[in-house]
Amino acid sequence: MQTEDKAKRKRPKRKGNRFMRNAKGFAKQGIFGRGTHIDDEQFSYFINILDAMKAGFEEVEERVNMANNVFEQTNDQEIHLSSNQIVSKALESLVGFVDDAQLERYFNKFGDNLRPLCSDRFASHVLQKMLEIAFLRGVGKKSVDQEQSDAAKRAKPDAAQVEEEYNLGADFSEDHREKCRQFVLRISKFMLNNLEDFVWDTCASHIMRTAILSLVGMHVPKIAFEKGGAEMAKHRKLYEVPDEWPEVMKEFPQRLEMWPQFADFPYQEHSSALLGVICLALSVADKSMLKHFGKKILTISLLKPNDAEEEKKNGDTDAKIEIKDDDDVEEGSTQPRPDDGDNQDVQAPVLPKVFHHQSSVILLETILGVAGAKLLTQLYAMLFCGRVANLAQQHETNFSVQRLLQHIKEASDFEAVFSELQPQVEGLLKMGYTGVVSALSAACLRLGTKQAQMIAALQSALHVSGGDKEKSKLFFNCLVKLKPSEVVGSDESGFVHLHGSLIAQHILQFNKPIFLVNCILDLSATQLSQVFNTPNGSHIVDAFMQSKYIGEKSRERLIRQLEGFYVDLAITRHGSRVLEQCFQAAQEAQKLRIAKELFSKASMLKGSPYGRLIYTKYRMDTYKLSPSQWQESLSKHLDPDQPKEAKRKTAKSAADAFKDILS
Repeated sequence: MQTEDKAKRKRPKRKGNRFMRNAKGFAKQGIFGRGTHIDDEQFSYFINILDAMKAGFEEVEERVNMANNVFEQTNDQEIHLSSNQIVSKALESLVGFVDDAQLERYFNKFGDNLRPLCSDRFASHVLQKMLEIAFLRGVGKKSVDQEQSDAAKRAKPDAAQVEEEYNLGADFSEDHREKCRQFVLRISKFMLNNLEDFVWDTCASHIMRTAILSLVGMHVPKIAFEKGGAEMAKHRKLYEVPDEWPEVMKEFPQRLEMWPQFADFPYQEHSSALLGVICLALSVADKSMLKHFGKKILTISLLKPNDAEEEKKNGDTDAKIEIKDDDDVEEGSTQPRPDDGDNQDVQAPVLPKVFHHQSSVILLETILGVAGAKLLTQLYAMLFCGRVANLAQQHETNFSVQRLLQHIKEASDFEAVFSELQPQVEGLLKMGYTGVVSALSAACLRLGTKQAQMIAALQSALHVSGGDKEKSKLFFNCLVKLKPSEVVGSDESGFVHLHGSLIAQHILQFNKPIFLVNCILDLSATQLSQVFNTPNGSHIVDAFMQSKYIGEKSRERLIRQLEGFYVDLAITRHGSRVLEQCFQAAQEAQKLRIAKELFSKASMLKGSPYGRLIYTKYRMDTYKLSPSQWQESLSKHLDPDQPKEAKRKTAKSAADAFKDILS
């Protein structure tokens, strides 16, 4: 798991390095980037700019100065240079930091050549980025989702956040911001008036999606050397926009749904992505229109039967998809029952066309994420009912089942889904589709139903059910590794499965988590510290300490059980988090014992960067002078709910208390 995560983090860097290496290699052959031709001198200039940008900047002012200098060099050659591969990368990365005059010059130049530029494979990237920057400067600092913005500011800002904060907060004139708003509206209306040309156009489709999101105040950053997509969409923010903008956006779905080709949109990459963006935008602008538009996509497109060849394979070319009552079985469907055994693969249900194309599956997941309760019920009844078990066991569709479980709102619908998935839990774990099981337990927690049955299904799947008490005690070990008891018995590694950890956290917050709590408390301190001292395992302690259904005595017992291992936890990144959770939940006497243990190995604590933070945070130097006074001052120092004025008084009183000792 850790190796995969590291590889993912390095991919963008390798891609950027490869791009630069290839560009310099082709330059030796006299090829100075794809697209329009630039001379050797221009190529050297812009490749040096890209090298400097990859190295990074310490201050925003440095990037602003470079951006203005670079854009000045493109004067009277804006269109020609933007259509070159190397130059477009540089302009796209710097356009967010140019001054108002430079950006407005580009507005005018690009505005006179919109049609060819929208389809140009390199200039279109610059235009899309200009649209994003115009949106940010146009809306200013009017953020709707203030909590989201505050959360983002707590972490160290990345390149996208630095660019966003600069364009929102820089001292631009109101005239410039108005011109930016006009540019957003102009591009959006141009895309709307040329829908027929641009819906299937690879380059223009991306510009259209950015325009649609901008019209409703939704910002998803575009980074030159990084891919966008689902990960970036998770961090989108909302801003207030002029009243006219959402009305323009609503014309996109109104026009598209009248097209005769509408039924085929989900099955083509660019048109499917466009429908997904429209659904995201409607979830902000008009939920009633979203319900209508989503239902239209469902009934006209997603319910289409599969292609003739696939239907012949299933032996049912005339299959019809219609809503049935809960007790009925779909005509042509042969969904196996839990006791069908080996016949499950043979008697698979007929699946609609939506589940046979990646683009339509992604669109379905997007709709599930934004749909209201009624639309979700319709999606479940028409697409998932009777097919959930089969869909959960396929690589292409198990994420759709996870998304359904994450957003399902009606308890009756969830209970029907649970009844289908419960017998398949062991099979899903064997096949490696552990995310479905995690989503199932999360839904049990969120909706407050089927919790006891979920625990029983996991016990059965991990082979720890029955009368054998010794085997039952292995439940926690089996759960965090997601391996059956026969395998876990000989597994002494400290591996903790991500989804196993999540499921354990969900169960600890169930209404009756006592079985899992006892399994945790029956483990030795060595085993517990090994589990908790991992990235995934450390969060289990959070759930244990914060669950309102776990008693104070159980918390005290866990804290007491870890005594003797707090120094080992404190000197590691993830273990130090566990120590903080335990210390926060501990009684005063227990806090003293933890402090005594930490102080007894102070040199070991100071030898680790995480240990030094713990040493400073919990004032071990003060503990050395007087444990009783340390206890009094620390409780006041660590109380987050205490007003600032009270904290100042506490600091003075603590200083007075130690005055005699320190003098």
